[in-house]
Amino acid sequence: MSDFLFSSRRLPPGCLAEELKSIYLEDPAPATEYHGDWGSLAVTRSCYAGFAPVESGSHLCVVIGGPVLYFHDNHFLTGNDDQAGTRAILAHWKGGQVDWSEDLSGPFVILIIDKASHRVTCITDLMMFIPVYRYQRKSWLALGTHVDALARACGLEVDFDEASLIDFILHDVVTFPYSAYRQIRQCYPATKHEFRLRNEQVPSQERTPYWLPEETAPFSNLGEAAKALREGLDGYIERVTGPMRRVAQFISGGEDSRVLAAMLPTRLERDSFIFLNSMTREGRIAEKVASASGARFFPDYRDDLHYLIILPEAARLVGSGHQYIHAHALGFHRRHRLADYDAVFGGYVSDTLLKSRSARKPPLSSFFSFLPQWQLPGETRTRPVKSHLFPDHLLQEVTRRRREHFHKVRAMRPQSAHEWFSLWPMTMRLGISNLYSNRRLFKSYEVFMAKEAVKVSAACPARWKLNRRLFLAAFGPYLKQTRFLLHADGRLPAFPWWVNFPLHTLLWSARELARRLGLQTRYQGSWSDWKKVMASPEWAMARDGVRPEYVPLPALSAAVASGALREQGLTVLQRVNLLQTCHLVGVVGLDRKENCNGAAIRAF
Repeated sequence: MSDFLFSSRRLPPGCLAEELKSIYLEDPAPATEYHGDWGSLAVTRSCYAGFAPVESGSHLCVVIGGPVLYFHDNHFLTGNDDQAGTRAILAHWKGGQVDWSEDLSGPFVILIIDKASHRVTCITDLMMFIPVYRYQRKSWLALGTHVDALARACGLEVDFDEASLIDFILHDVVTFPYSAYRQIRQCYPATKHEFRLRNEQVPSQERTPYWLPEETAPFSNLGEAAKALREGLDGYIERVTGPMRRVAQFISGGEDSRVLAAMLPTRLERDSFIFLNSMTREGRIAEKVASASGARFFPDYRDDLHYLIILPEAARLVGSGHQYIHAHALGFHRRHRLADYDAVFGGYVSDTLLKSRSARKPPLSSFFSFLPQWQLPGETRTRPVKSHLFPDHLLQEVTRRRREHFHKVRAMRPQSAHEWFSLWPMTMRLGISNLYSNRRLFKSYEVFMAKEAVKVSAACPARWKLNRRLFLAAFGPYLKQTRFLLHADGRLPAFPWWVNFPLHTLLWSARELARRLGLQTRYQGSWSDWKKVMASPEWAMARDGVRPEYVPLPALSAAVASGALREQGLTVLQRVNLLQTCHLVGVVGLDRKENCNGAAIRAF
């Protein structure tokens, strides 16, 4: 399934299904409801074959996402039995031998309802790539995989948490375990959550982690870790593609997608897609990578204002507190019928997990990409949050939450708490909403989210991952075919930094000089040219359309009134976050769904 909403109190038929459909501005996924003395459940149809809900006389089992099974074959991914994967998971769980850290790989959520005992079990994946949100008040428990849908189902659609929204505007995410709503919290990653429902009593909860990203040392050297990583991802891809015939891949001018292109079996019919503003340096490199791997190449081009145009649909799809701008395939998925492919592969989070992108490094190494990287001691995550646009008491609350989260992470990872602050769980990663969008639109498989990538990443110190050491040791053989094809940033990905240093320095300097002298007229970026967007009349209309009186939250209304959307104290992306937040808050505040929410409120 793509999403679920569960309520321990039985709600009127159609209520939960209607809220799930509202996730989609266009082409809503069909939703199915189940009701019993245990409560109500609604699920939307999944893009992935084999994971339809299974209901028996005693249990109801729902699988969210497209997990890859390691205890069972995955032939059902292209078969006609739409419940085969769910049945296998339910039977495995009933057998009492399940190891959630090893038996399933990739993003998933499992929800199992024991109808007789009124026990609800919810299992999240290793990093909570797919989040689950929880609302609990008095004797009412509600769970869901989309925060806005859950809020509406519980009558909380205007109960926003201003501190969370300010946190999102300033930092691109809402600090775990909070959400955009005051009474809704995130569940925990790699955890079995068990709820015992009791009539007119507060549901009891038992939370059992089945894996933690602790700083262990299972590998004696870098080569050993690289071998485990390479063999693990090879096995993941083989399990996924075994029964498949036709797949797609997102390709780019970088190294992650060319490794993926080389890893996909050549027996498959493979189509490679890239979406750009125009045919750029990156597009030309991607075409050569596709040709070298034997895949067909399909470039497509977005309007200059694409990322402004998709705001209403993308923001609704990914949910409040998550950046909508990472829904890169939205719209293109219809044009290229991505849902028709057996699988659509991506290379997201490779930088995050395998190259220590979030580690604390010298500031110059971020700007001068040709410089070597090393990890700095200390951390900056607990610094007081400051902004003249927002009230001090809300900024202090955001600071408190960030410090609270940092201390939890440091207890697990004292040497790399700065890095893992933004990794655990993955709801702390600003670009993870790319998965939230993709998995609802087509059969998305992110290879670097496989369990082996997560576990090797957690087991390796940052010094092994910086400067792409682990990545090259693991995937160097897959880069040989394109070893003399430049990366879009001007280096040769198959070689270490010290080999690349002269060439990379020269090309970076030449390109930067051309840019500063105005000789580079074509935008070479991969995503939106926000400078151009914000200079457009359309941006001015969107910005001016956000009136303070339309924003029903005092702190945000005051920020808008003071000119926060007009370069007054916010960065470009912070202004985009503010626009997204005001859009969601304003739309919800002006357009309430009284039919279902009223029923939910009356359940008290």
